Amino acid sequence: MHWARTMERSSDCGGKELELDEACFSVHNADSKVLELYGHSWECWLCKSTLMGKLPPNSNTSFSIETKYPFHVYYTNPLEYCHTTFDFVEHGHYGWNLTGGSCSHIYTIYQPPNPYMPILAAFMLFFFVAATWASGTFIARSGLMSRLLRRGTPDVQNDLGRLQETAAVPDPPERITRSSTRAKFLDTFRGIAILSMIFVNNGGGKYWFFNHSPWNGLTLADFVLPFFAWIMGFTMVISMRTQLRISISRLRIIMRCVRRSLTLILLGLIINSISATKHNMHGTTLQQLRFTGILQLLGITYLICSTLEAIFTKAQRTFQYGRFGFLQDILDGWVQWLVIIAITATHLLITFLLPVPGCPTGYLGPGGLHEGGSYQNCTAGAAGYIDRKVLGSHIYTKKTPGIYENDLPYDPEGIMNTMSAVLLVYMGVQAGRIMLTYHKANSRIIRWLGWALITGIVAGTLCNFSKEDGPVSINKSMMTISYVLATTSVAFCVNAILYVLIDLQHWWNGAPFFYAGTNSILLYMGHYFTMGVFPWAWKITGINTHANLLSMNLWTTTLWGIIAYILHKKDIILTV
Repeated sequence: MHWARTMERSSDCGGKELELDEACFSVHNADSKVLELYGHSWECWLCKSTLMGKLPPNSNTSFSIETKYPFHVYYTNPLEYCHTTFDFVEHGHYGWNLTGGSCSHIYTIYQPPNPYMPILAAFMLFFFVAATWASGTFIARSGLMSRLLRRGTPDVQNDLGRLQETAAVPDPPERITRSSTRAKFLDTFRGIAILSMIFVNNGGGKYWFFNHSPWNGLTLADFVLPFFAWIMGFTMVISMRTQLRISISRLRIIMRCVRRSLTLILLGLIINSISATKHNMHGTTLQQLRFTGILQLLGITYLICSTLEAIFTKAQRTFQYGRFGFLQDILDGWVQWLVIIAITATHLLITFLLPVPGCPTGYLGPGGLHEGGSYQNCTAGAAGYIDRKVLGSHIYTKKTPGIYENDLPYDPEGIMNTMSAVLLVYMGVQAGRIMLTYHKANSRIIRWLGWALITGIVAGTLCNFSKEDGPVSINKSMMTISYVLATTSVAFCVNAILYVLIDLQHWWNGAPFFYAGTNSILLYMGHYFTMGVFPWAWKITGINTHANLLSMNLWTTTLWGIIAYILHKKDIILTV
C-alpha cells in the first residue's frame, strides 16, 4: 500500500525523515512466532485491510503511517486479534506491544507539535492586519486625527473666517466606475470563491480538509465549484432581464450566450493543455487532451440555462397570479423549471437504472478496495462508465490512486456531472429571480433562507444526515443530487448573509474579496499560467512542512488579491 511501508528496525523509523502527514509506528512482537500486521485508513469505507508486513519473533518493526485520517490495524496469529483504530498525529512516534493473543494500547513514544498551529497563526496574522486596516480607514474617514491635531491651536480666525468654516460645503460628486454599478455582495461572494479556489489549487498547505474529499463527504474545497456555478446562475438572470428591458432581441441574446459558452470551453481546454504540459503528460496532443474540466462544465451549463432564460423569461414583472402572488418568482419560470426537472430526472434514471457490465445497478462507490474489492472496476458507477465509453482517453486520469486504490479513470467534471450541475446553476437563477421579483429586503431574505432550508432538508434526507449512509451520499466526484442540494443550501445562506452585511446594513464593504470578484475570470486564468512560478511560488529545499507550504500558498492567494485591488483602483474589469 502507498500509505504504509516497512521501515528498518529502528526506533526512528530507520533514520528516514518522515514526509508530510506521516507518523512512525513501532510494533514490538514479543511472541515466538511470526505475526502478520494488517491495516487500512478508516476513511476507506468498507475496505478490506491489506498486509502491512510480517513481524519476526521477538523483534521491533517500524512502519510509516498516513495521518490524514484515523488508521485501523490488527494482527493475525493466525486468527485476527486486537482490532484497533487510532488517530496518529503527523511526525509522532507511537508504539504497540503484541503477544500471541493479546496486545497493549497504542502508546505515544514522541508527542509531536500540533500540525494545525500554523493555521491558527495565519488566522491571527490576517485578523490583525484586517483590524489594523479597518481601524486606520475609520480614523481617516472620520477626521478624528485632524481634529486631535488642531486641538490646542490658538483661534486667530475672525468672525468671517468662522462663518466660512461653518458654512455648508457641498459634497464632491461621487465618482461612477464600472465596479460601483455592480452588486457588491455578489462580487464579494464570487471573490470568496475565486480566492478559495486559488488557495486550494495551489495545495492549501497540504491539509486534507483544504483538498477535495477522497469520495463521500464534504471539505472546504468541495464548495468552490458549486459556489461559482450558483453565482453564475444568479448573475445570468439579472443580465438577461437588463438586456430584455433595453429591447435587445432574444435571438441576439442567445448568440451572446453561445459565444460566452464557447469562450469558457476554449479557456478550459487551454488550462487542460497547460496543466498536462506542466505534469509531463504531453496533453497538447489531440489524442490525449482532456476535453472536460471546470470551465467546460460551467460553459455547457451556462449555455443550457441561459438559453432557457433567453427564450422564456419575462422582461418585466407581472401581477397576474392573484392569491398565489407570493410564488411569483417560481411561477414566472415554471416552463424553465419543467425542463430543469426533466434533465435532473434523466440524470437520476441513468444513474440508478443503467446496467453497467460487472457492476451492481445504481452503484455510487469508488471501486478499488471499496466493499472489500468486490467492485474494483466499477469506479463512479454509470457516470464513470459513460465517460470512459464516450470520451475514451480524453478524461481526467489520476496519477496517484488514492486511499481506495481505484486505478480506473473517472472524470469529476464528466458528462453526467455536467448534467447534474445544470440544477445547481438554475438554483442560482432562482435566487436571482427572487432578487428581481421582490423589492423589499425582508421578502428576498426570507425566500433565500426558505430555499436554503428546503434544499438542506432534502439533501440531508437523501444521505440520511450522515457521510456514508442513505440512498444517495453527498459526493463531489459524482456530483450527486444530495451534493448539489447541500451545496446549494449553503450558497443560499452565504448569499443572504452577505446581502445583509454589505448591501443592506453596510457593515462591511466586501474588501478584500470584492476586488477579486470583479475580475474572477482573469484571476482564474492567471493563477493557472503562474502556478509554480516565482514570485507566486518557489521550490522549498529541505523538509516540507505544513507551515512553510501554508505560508507560500497564502502568499500566492494574497498576491492575487493585491493584483485584483490594483485592477479595481484602475477600474479594469475583464469579462468573457
